[in-house]
Amino acid sequence: MSQSNNIKYTVISCLAIISMVIGLFVYDTVTEKELTADQYKLLKFYKLNTKRELSSFNLASGKEAFTNENLQDKWNLIFMGFASCPDMCPMTMNQMTKTAKILESEAPDLLSEINFTIVSVDPDRDSPESILNYAKAFNSDFIGVSGGIDEIYKLATNLTLPFVPVLNSEENNYDMDHSMNLALISPDGKYFGFFKSPHNPDNLAKALKSLITFAR
Repeated sequence: MSQSNNIKYTVISCLAIISMVIGLFVYDTVTEKELTADQYKLLKFYKLNTKRELSSFNLASGKEAFTNENLQDKWNLIFMGFASCPDMCPMTMNQMTKTAKILESEAPDLLSEINFTIVSVDPDRDSPESILNYAKAFNSDFIGVSGGIDEIYKLATNLTLPFVPVLNSEENNYDMDHSMNLALISPDGKYFGFFKSPHNPDNLAKALKSLITFAR
């Protein structure tokens, strides 16, 4: 092989290698990847090491029963609050509403795969009908759930969303201590992870888009 051919071969080989490197770089740049655990944590989402089975519960949404089966087939983002809450609960519900709007704008197909739900920790004042109306005041697709305090407490314990029950109070304007975190349930009805408060709708939407997309 002549020297000119050697040079030509070398140049072609170098160009091929450069093209391959550029191609891999472009692929790596444009290919969507799931967020890393550290990136999720920056968005305040914490995934459980192992998904957790939920104990059977029997609650209600409006006039319909709400059980473990209602957590099947879709992702479920659950907030445990109460309708009489003067500040933190409506703020959190507004943040969930904004999150739903972001998903509706940026990823409407993903929005159809998730339910936004508030479970009342105050059944003395929140009937299944009234908490459903409360939820729908924020978004017509939101779900409101209430029922017996024992069933609510059992679910809260399963989801690590503690609260201090107030029962048979002689005062009607009492406040309640409860977690502001949001629990995420996977489509198989298991506790998947949680969003730590305070919440940011952009961060919630970003994390949910990654989680749902790469769990398909």
